[in-house]
Amino acid sequence: MQNNDNIHKGHRQRMRREMIEQDSLDQMSEHRLLEVLLFYGIPRRDTNPIAHELLKKFGTLTAVFEAEIEELKSVKGMTENAATLIKTIMPLARRYQDDKFKAGSVFENIDELGSFLMRKYIGRKNEAFAITCLDTKGKLLGFDILAEGTPDTVEVSLRDVAAVVIKRNASVAIVSHNHVATSAVPSDRDIEMTIKLKETIETLGTTLLDHIVISGDDYVSMRQSGKYRVIFK
Repeated sequence: MQNNDNIHKGHRQRMRREMIEQDSLDQMSEHRLLEVLLFYGIPRRDTNPIAHELLKKFGTLTAVFEAEIEELKSVKGMTENAATLIKTIMPLARRYQDDKFKAGSVFENIDELGSFLMRKYIGRKNEAFAITCLDTKGKLLGFDILAEGTPDTVEVSLRDVAAVVIKRNASVAIVSHNHVATSAVPSDRDIEMTIKLKETIETLGTTLLDHIVISGDDYVSMRQSGKYRVIFK
């Protein structure tokens, strides 16, 4: 009789072979993809029920990837190695997007910038403030995250903003931050900060083109919004 180790080993080998031969990852269900990922963090154990439990607890694959390590470990069968493996997914996704938009990429309009910035905030559970620097032709000089705060707020130093603008020798700057618990609509505090940022950045001979606020798969360009456009005149 085969023992459990041999049964699981054979199952894993069959799934790997199927993926290689059929290039079938895109067609796999969420729980099957998660099951395969868990192969590499939980050796010699059936990861199918663990994948189901993770999806049951967190609801979606995205929520699994965004969960904290201790939350992941609370699921029966999960190991610290498996939880750590899962926690690498979102940083890897952001790095993947970084590689697609390296310095030298040219932005034609605000919509392209908005799409670029939304990718930078994928999976972030705290507010983060960043500055994107461009030359006069819209070429990307650099994207820098200057501060990370809590799920409700982030503080940024005007001195740090100025230092990045000078270091990048930017002609144009776009500042951005994300809202975790609310919509992408700018708060009164966001408006006040934008005015201060504009004053600071433009004393350096650089144009503050926009402040883009991101929430999940949505963003608000303050420059494009009639309510806030006056700030950038």
